[in-house]
Amino acid sequence: MPCEPDIFIVPVLDKFLIHAPLHNFATLVDREAARQIRAGLLSKEAAVSESVRPMVAYLRSPGAPAPTARTGPVDNPFFLGLIPTRGCNMGCPYCDFAAPKTTSAVMDLELARQAVNVYMTLLVENGRNHAEVHFFGGEPFYAEEVIHFVVGYATMRAAELGLTVRFEATTNGLYNVGRCQWIADYFDTVVLSLDGPADIQNRNRPAVNGRGVFDTIARNAKILSEGSIEFIVRTCITNDTIPRMPEMARWVSRDFRPSSVCFETLTYSPLAETAGFELPDPWEFARNFDLAARILEEYDIETVISTADIRTLQATFCPVGRDALIVSSDGAIDACYLLKKDWSRNGLNMRFGRINLSGRPQPRSNGCILSAADMPLIDLQPASKEISPWPALEIDHEAVQRVRSLNVHNRPLCTHCLSRYHCAGGCHVNHDTSAPPGRFDDLCIQTRLITIANLLKEMNQPDLVDEWFADRPALEASVWQSTDRLCSQEIML
Repeated sequence: MPCEPDIFIVPVLDKFLIHAPLHNFATLVDREAARQIRAGLLSKEAAVSESVRPMVAYLRSPGAPAPTARTGPVDNPFFLGLIPTRGCNMGCPYCDFAAPKTTSAVMDLELARQAVNVYMTLLVENGRNHAEVHFFGGEPFYAEEVIHFVVGYATMRAAELGLTVRFEATTNGLYNVGRCQWIADYFDTVVLSLDGPADIQNRNRPAVNGRGVFDTIARNAKILSEGSIEFIVRTCITNDTIPRMPEMARWVSRDFRPSSVCFETLTYSPLAETAGFELPDPWEFARNFDLAARILEEYDIETVISTADIRTLQATFCPVGRDALIVSSDGAIDACYLLKKDWSRNGLNMRFGRINLSGRPQPRSNGCILSAADMPLIDLQPASKEISPWPALEIDHEAVQRVRSLNVHNRPLCTHCLSRYHCAGGCHVNHDTSAPPGRFDDLCIQTRLITIANLLKEMNQPDLVDEWFADRPALEASVWQSTDRLCSQEIML
C-alpha cells in the first residue's frame, strides 16, 4: 500500500515529532529513526531497525477514516440553536455585533415553541432519542421570557416524545441572583465570558452604560461554579493580557473551579482597533497558554483552545456543516450564529432554511404559556385548545450542501498541516484559508504551537516543551514548513 498521506512530522529542537491523527499515534524520535520510519512507509523492502519496525507496521495498517462532510438529508441536527435576541446589557468595546444593544428584536414565543416542535419532530421521525437546545445572543438572558418558556416547553415536549434533552447557553453573566440560581438549576452547560480579574473585566466587558460590573459577574460565576452544571469560563485574550494568563489561571482555579477554561484570542474588528485593543502575539500566546494550562491542571481543570484539541477528529471546526438549526428571531435558519453581515463580507451564505408559521393548521399538541410574573419559577399552564398554525420546516437542500462543503478538505491552507483534523481550519467566517499551504497566519501559528506542545505533554515531555518554548528559532523551525507530510519529498531528513 502507498504511504499514508495523513502522517505528519515536525522538528522539535534536535528531535522529530511524528503524528498520525487517524491512527491516534504520536512519537518523538531522532533523525535516523525518522528516516527509517519514512523509508519503511515508502517501501516494504526498506531496512529498518528492530526498534522502528513495530511503528512502521502500525502506521502501515489502516487507520480511522478521515472525517468527512455530512451527506444525505438533514436528519440529525447537531443541535437546535436559538437566538432569542441580538440585544445585550453589556457594552464590550471589542464587540462588533451590529445589533442595537437595548432595542433589538426579541423572538416571538410562538416561533420559539414551533422551533422546538419542528426540531424534536425531526429527531423522532429519524429514530433519534436525544435533543440539544443551545442559546446564543447578543445576551440570550436579556430575553429572559423566551428562555424560560423554551426550557419549560422543551422539557415537557421531550418527555412526551421519549427524548432526553439538555440545555446550554453562552452568557455574559450580568443578571440578578435569582436569575443566576435558576440557570444553575435548569441548565446543563453554561459558557461564561469572563476576561479576567476586576481591572481586566471592567475595561474589556463593562455594562452597556459603561459601568464596571465585575462584582456582579464574579458573584454569579461563583453561583454557577457551585451548581451541578458543566461550567465553562471563556476568556478573550488581547495582547495586553497575554502575560497575565498564568495569573488568570490561578485566580479562576482558586475562586471558581470551572469544568474547563477556554482561552480564545481577540478577533480583529474596527471597534476593537478604535478602542485600542491589539491582537495577541501568537508566539507569546502559545507559551503563556501552556503555562496557564499547567496551573489549571493542578486543579483538575481542563484548558481549551478550540483549534488545538488533539482528542478530536473533525472536518469542520464549529456548527457549520453539522446541520445545526440556528434559528433567529425572524424564523431564519442558519448554520452559523454570527451576523449575516459578517458572512456576506467574506462571500459566504450560511442560510439554509426557515420556519414558516403559516403552514397547515393542526390542533396544538399539549402547548403551554408562561406567566412572566411567576419567574424565576417555571409555571406552565395548559394552553388554549384553539387551532394554531403548524409550521413548515423549509430546508433548501442545495444550500445545505453548500454549507456542508465548508470543510477542511476544501481549505487549501490546511492541506499539509498536522493540525488539519483537530483545527479543521478554524472559523469559516473569520479565518481565511484560501492561501497556499504553508502561508500560515497568526491563528495557524498559535494553533500549531499549542498542538505540538499538547502532543509532547501527552508523551510526558514537559521539560522539552519548556526548552522548546524558550528557543524562538526552534519554534519557527517547527511552524514554518510548507508541508508536514512525512512522506513528502519536501521533508528534508
